[in-house]
Amino acid sequence: MRLFVGIEIPADIAADLYPLARGIRGIEAQTPANIHITLKFIGNVDPGLAKEIDGVLSNLPFKPFELQVSGLGVFASARKIRILWAGVAKQPELHALAHRVENSLLAMEECPNMDMRNFTPHITLGRNRDAARATVEQTIADHLDLTSRAFTVDRFCLYESHSTTDGPEFRVVAAYDGIGN
Repeated sequence: MRLFVGIEIPADIAADLYPLARGIRGIEAQTPANIHITLKFIGNVDPGLAKEIDGVLSNLPFKPFELQVSGLGVFASARKIRILWAGVAKQPELHALAHRVENSLLAMEECPNMDMRNFTPHITLGRNRDAARATVEQTIADHLDLTSRAFTVDRFCLYESHSTTDGPEFRVVAAYDGIGN
């Protein structure tokens, strides 16, 4: 099983974000159903370890908080833009939740072999296959003031990722509600 921990984006906001990547020739856009914020990429694990991960995450309480999409950006090398993403307004509670998820997983007796990059909050909108850098940069410049309505993060999820001929599909395996839900 290929797993990650993330936050769902409300359907209306995901639907508003989708055309930004879809409108750029050469960008493989995430479908609105797949748009999310990754808190921690775990990777491939066996089903037994997945159950342990679920148990650890179910004991991780958090208080709901507000979040808002803010701006566009890219992950790129000097040669190529790899990912077009939407950012989120600065929110210390988001960073705290990501940190607590990572620490909880690291404290497991059989810790999964996770990606240990620093948390950079973003919403992947699309992967670049062969889009021109100038086109992507112009899209970013055209949407400097991009914001969404504020929304409440009142749960986070354990997702399973499946590769398909149409690209990855993400399925919620378990959801963990915030305190007071």
